[in-house]
Amino acid sequence: MKSTSLTIFLFTFNFLFAQQKGASPLSPSPSLSVPHFVTRAVVIGISDYQDPAIPDLRFADKDAEAFANFLRSPAGGSLDSDHLKVLLNPQATLGQFAAALDWLIDESSEGDQVIIYFSGHGDVERKTISQPGYMLCWDAPSRVYMGGGCFNVRDLQEVVSTLSTQNKARVLMVADACRSGKLSGSAIGGPQLTSQNLAQQFANEIKILSCQPDEYSIEGEQWGGGRGAFSYHLVDGLYGLADKNNDQLVNLLEIRSYLENHVTKEVAPQSQLPVTYGNGREELATVYPDLLAQVQKSKAGQMPTFSPTENRGIEEEVLSTVDTTIQELYFAFKKALKDKVFLCTPEGSANHAFVPADKCADAYYERLITEPKLERLHNSMKRNYAAALQDDAQQVINKWMKADLGEFVQSKKTQTEKYQPYVSYLDRAAELLGEHHYMYNALKARRYFFEGYLLALSNRNPNKEIAEKSLAIFREALKWQPDLPLVYWQMSLVHGYNLRDMDSSDYYVQKILLLSPSWLMPYFDAGLMIFFTTNDVALFRSNVEKITKIDSNSVVGWEYWGVYYLMTGQYVKAEEFFYKLTLVESFESVGWNDLGWLYNITGRFAESEEVLKKAISLDSTQYMPWFLLAWGYSATKRYAEAEQAYKKSLSMDSTIHQTYNNLGAIYLEINRYQEAEQAFHKALQFDSTAAYIYNNLGRLYHRLGDYTKSELALEKAFQKDSTFYVALYNIACYRSLRGQVDTAFLFLEQALKKGYKSYGWMHQDTDMIPLRERKEQWENLMLKYFPDIVYYNLACELSLQNQIDKAYDYFELSLQNGYKDFDWMHKDTDLALLREQKERWQTLMKKYFPEQHKD
Repeated sequence: MKSTSLTIFLFTFNFLFAQQKGASPLSPSPSLSVPHFVTRAVVIGISDYQDPAIPDLRFADKDAEAFANFLRSPAGGSLDSDHLKVLLNPQATLGQFAAALDWLIDESSEGDQVIIYFSGHGDVERKTISQPGYMLCWDAPSRVYMGGGCFNVRDLQEVVSTLSTQNKARVLMVADACRSGKLSGSAIGGPQLTSQNLAQQFANEIKILSCQPDEYSIEGEQWGGGRGAFSYHLVDGLYGLADKNNDQLVNLLEIRSYLENHVTKEVAPQSQLPVTYGNGREELATVYPDLLAQVQKSKAGQMPTFSPTENRGIEEEVLSTVDTTIQELYFAFKKALKDKVFLCTPEGSANHAFVPADKCADAYYERLITEPKLERLHNSMKRNYAAALQDDAQQVINKWMKADLGEFVQSKKTQTEKYQPYVSYLDRAAELLGEHHYMYNALKARRYFFEGYLLALSNRNPNKEIAEKSLAIFREALKWQPDLPLVYWQMSLVHGYNLRDMDSSDYYVQKILLLSPSWLMPYFDAGLMIFFTTNDVALFRSNVEKITKIDSNSVVGWEYWGVYYLMTGQYVKAEEFFYKLTLVESFESVGWNDLGWLYNITGRFAESEEVLKKAISLDSTQYMPWFLLAWGYSATKRYAEAEQAYKKSLSMDSTIHQTYNNLGAIYLEINRYQEAEQAFHKALQFDSTAAYIYNNLGRLYHRLGDYTKSELALEKAFQKDSTFYVALYNIACYRSLRGQVDTAFLFLEQALKKGYKSYGWMHQDTDMIPLRERKEQWENLMLKYFPDIVYYNLACELSLQNQIDKAYDYFELSLQNGYKDFDWMHKDTDLALLREQKERWQTLMKKYFPEQHKD
């Protein structure tokens, strides 16, 4: 908790605060005027005190640096080092602070502007009129403030009075000097008394206090990455977010309303009510429209967050009044929060590890919240418990929104185990904060989002039941937060994977882009979906280009370019991109996996095995490296190893239908027919639309001699995908064996039309003997669909018969029709006589292979 009773004294001149924490200085429009007076400023920020007995602070120096950056910006006066002195941590000694204040007095004159900013501890030694309080500098002692290292508030008053009355300068004082921590005066309210005395001593026309005298000013990482809630919203308000009537001026009444609406709401259930004194119509700042637009843009699409606070000082004071049993219980509660042991769960729970009923944060909290002596800590306990419950889910959401690669590549099993508890955690956080809290709707929306996400993740295969259930849950999430892009992201995937409705999928992608136009995650997953469901090369490339346009350095963009080149047969380029991935630590295993995929496709199985084992050594939880390893083993007839690798892949993700199908194919190959049938039917449970699974069942039943079942399965494959030429070929084989040669020819021609290319296999397949016996019909069909090979073979026959001229005629016809095996034709012994006619041979090579031909 940032116990900063941040007191700001603003005199009545139009002065624009700017520069948020962590942002670069903003530049106003050149058309707007800048005040024509000299501004000098001293900015002090101390988080790391020299004396270890003085509690260090979290963001005091960062807040000071942010304020100094504002002063360096055009909106703050573009102060250079001649007009701005910034003293942080060890630089902020009493001597340096005093010298800086003397510099202000020496240099400032009538009409000048002076700014003094102090962020650090404030305290008193004892509660007397003669002790108005001290601003603790870096070298302050922990107990005896009169000993040095501290700036007396009375002396500070004299400096300000001298500047404003004698020098006649306009003065702005920002004091952030009432923080939690065990200080000398904590028992008598030293920080609060210092704040009150500052307000009393400097009776200026406008006063803005961060909170009531009995409250603390809350800070946390949710405000600008580490700011006080009050100062963060004050700056935003002065930029123009508080300008309710859009007159391009921000007055005191507008600031008060803005702070009450934002600060009080966001620190709840803790209490912090900013206070203002002065004429509500007094103008505080001029609104620069372009700067306001930049602030608004930076906030666009931001999701509400909720952070914990600290209770140092208050905690020690309160705990000193209770017995050791309560103290032990309180520290057990804090430890449970730190260890993320939130909810007690019964033994044998399916979704959570066993936690005894009295050993979780929730049990400790319910006991502590009834203890009257801890009343001052109850609100902070509730806030910190609620914050801890939602913290991990928030971190995951943040990573998704940033398209973080580490989160992106986690296995389904890892994600399920990690995210499953979030549903109950977010439920409990919402319950703790209550339905009137500003985070309540967001928590409920996220709770339903994660429930729907887990259900959709469980099955990415075509499945109407899963789709309807998950979409219903996502619609419930949207009732609580209609603008949550995460929900539309998952709805797009459900429509694509589970329903194969690509138009609806794209509809939800477009809704996402309206909310978050630069969010990369929808493009990442859309790319995967396109690859696995449609294999549409043009659409895939379009998606990759969108990723590159948003972020040309996206590592996932590299992978997708590699996949695109792999899909289009550009293997050298694909290998270059995949290798680049191996050089990125968070994506190394993915890179080796993709290289293994490439090497399998290109028949480089030894290299594939090597790189896939590297991928597994880096991350053994992914199913894909095991799947690809099994594929390579199967291709090289290492069936026992392939079987084990496929089973390992299934242990990582048991919902991948391709794995069951490929395992069934191995069993079919080694004559384990019963296991093959079980594997194929298991694959169909996850995807009943996959034509190739029915085709494999048809092969199995054909092998078993059950031709009726074989034909039914093959016809089912054809019904599922009329373009699936393998099924058409197998139906032709079945018809051929049944003596239905005419029908067999019809199915074979359909297979050839759709792209069946296994010319060699057709000429040795015994099932095709009845068709090959119709020599003329067979040869005409082959010539129609394989003219390059037919003419090449004729050239070979004529060459062997020494009919060189006719052989050359047919050889050139083969080249004209697309025969491309340059290497083979140069070593094929059947063409030896043609190659002996070197000039004639070289002429054809030069004509049809200009890039490969060498004179």
